[in-house]
Amino acid sequence: MIGIYKIKIVENEHLYGPGKRLLIFLKGCTIHCKGCVNKHLWSFEDANFMSSNDVLNIAIKENVEGITLHGGEPLDQACKLVELVKLIKDNNMSVILFTGYKKKELNKSKIKVWNMADIVISGRFEIDKINVNLQFRGSSNQRIYTHKGKYKNYKVNDGKTSTILTLDNEGNLDINGFLTSDILKIIK
Repeated sequence: MIGIYKIKIVENEHLYGPGKRLLIFLKGCTIHCKGCVNKHLWSFEDANFMSSNDVLNIAIKENVEGITLHGGEPLDQACKLVELVKLIKDNNMSVILFTGYKKKELNKSKIKVWNMADIVISGRFEIDKINVNLQFRGSSNQRIYTHKGKYKNYKVNDGKTSTILTLDNEGNLDINGFLTSDILKIIK
């Protein structure tokens, strides 16, 4: 079972990848980057547990192009994600992986998930290198790797920023992406 914080459908290529995607925020992180905006995802406690088949069924039902694994730190659950990523790939969908790890730090199960992903965004967030105008990345030290397959020749489009504001039925505001001073003014 995979420990998940939340799942949502997104269509924002600048933040989460091409096409309609099933965005999965995983629970738990052992890296703890200084300045992380997802500190609420560091703990492995209070996760919603789902099977790989449950996630696959949502992806199929929602007719998504693929899944995006975000965190927390997805590779801290690599043993559980291997099955999910294989199922997604077997169903001709793509996988985008956000990880704070560098490839040289990975063990066998982590490297397996990394290698199956179509796009990997790698490296720890570094607050002193923050740049909200980078596609997929929050800081300039982070790297993007594309693997063979659908996104082999994917062109990164830096130079803009993106924020997704979502208001639920109870009036709760959910913010994804890069919260800039301009967006803060709008919210207030």
